[in-house]
Amino acid sequence: MNYYEGEIAKYEKRLQTIDRKPRPDMLACNRLLYQALLDHDREQLRWWREGKPFMSASGGGMAILTRVFGEFRTLGLVGMADRMGSKAAEAAYQKIWSMGLPDYSCDRTILLLPIAASGVDLPKLSMILTRTGSCNVANNSHRTLAELMGIPFFMVDVPFEDPYQENLPYVVKQLHELIAHVEAKLPGAKFDGGRLMELQRLDRQRMAALHDIGRLRKHVPCPDHPRDVFREPLQCAEYTNPLAIVEYYETYRDELADRVSRGFTPVGEEKLRIVWAISGPYGSKAWDYLAQRGVSVPFWQYGGAEKNFIRPIYGDESEFGKALTPLEEVARTLLYNSWGGTGERWINDVVAACREFRADGLVLFEQTGCLPVLGLGKPVADRVDKEMGIPAWCADGRMLLGHTANAEAQFMAGLESFVNLCFERKGRR
Repeated sequence: MNYYEGEIAKYEKRLQTIDRKPRPDMLACNRLLYQALLDHDREQLRWWREGKPFMSASGGGMAILTRVFGEFRTLGLVGMADRMGSKAAEAAYQKIWSMGLPDYSCDRTILLLPIAASGVDLPKLSMILTRTGSCNVANNSHRTLAELMGIPFFMVDVPFEDPYQENLPYVVKQLHELIAHVEAKLPGAKFDGGRLMELQRLDRQRMAALHDIGRLRKHVPCPDHPRDVFREPLQCAEYTNPLAIVEYYETYRDELADRVSRGFTPVGEEKLRIVWAISGPYGSKAWDYLAQRGVSVPFWQYGGAEKNFIRPIYGDESEFGKALTPLEEVARTLLYNSWGGTGERWINDVVAACREFRADGLVLFEQTGCLPVLGLGKPVADRVDKEMGIPAWCADGRMLLGHTANAEAQFMAGLESFVNLCFERKGRR
């Protein structure tokens, strides 16, 4: 069974479960999401069986560039790794060792290597597009994949310096070079500016809905379940039907707005608010545990969170002092990432999120092998303690690997202790 066949079976089963036993604490629009993912996987499998071409992109904002050169579909490899589950992740990790690759990197960014390189689990790629200035471990993994497969790649260099707005011309120049590179390396590839504008129009709708979702989560009580907050937004361009992704987020927004109007929260009575940062243990019982304790998680702060939920989007003229061209709009999505600057950028963004979302505590899940936040846990914890009087828990672990019963028990014990501390500190404030 290849990757897509496994995903199709999973989502068919999940939809049957939702229809048979819907949960009142979960968003009804989740059914739209799973149906969109099922339809996407079926279409991707058909495309593969017909021998049609695929590209891949790494880093926020890059995926849209894989869909503007004609008949190319996208493999969103990091997101695919996220959905593997612990058993499949452990099997993939064994293959990483046998390939002689390092095993100390962030698991979600290296597990893609064996499944993509085999040519069995997934279709062989024609080209990879990647970037610096966000998660450089993901960038390195994609470049390694291109070398292993012997296929062309292009990397956009996104500077770390602030003010980031001054780097717009430099990045746009590279986007023109990327277009020339793709057209030269891939037979039949031709840049389609009209298609780029069409995808940006849809993505503008998605981003507008995400910004609304971010604002709605600020309400007290928070209308969203911790599990749904801990879900990285999908990029329209990675999916065969981008409109289905837009419809999902617009329905999601409308459902949260209805909850706010009714004062409904899926955690029962909201007693505590925690901002979660960096990453977390996939498949953990942590989210249901928090909900049962009356703990909301109104915001998940990671590298692309600012762009997805807070910072200016397509059409805004304030960020750069002018209206942007379509390629400049692509560059806008690349230029700001909380992990794409100095450590001070990340620290400031985390502290700002704790203020905006009225946090009573901060969880920093320091993902093993996550280079962008290396050594920044204590400075962040010190800042939120000094400026807001709230505690921070610096937990460490893997996202997908090593989820033994003992590891889960240790993590849950640490989480329980931290929640108790937050209640105690809140009672003293």
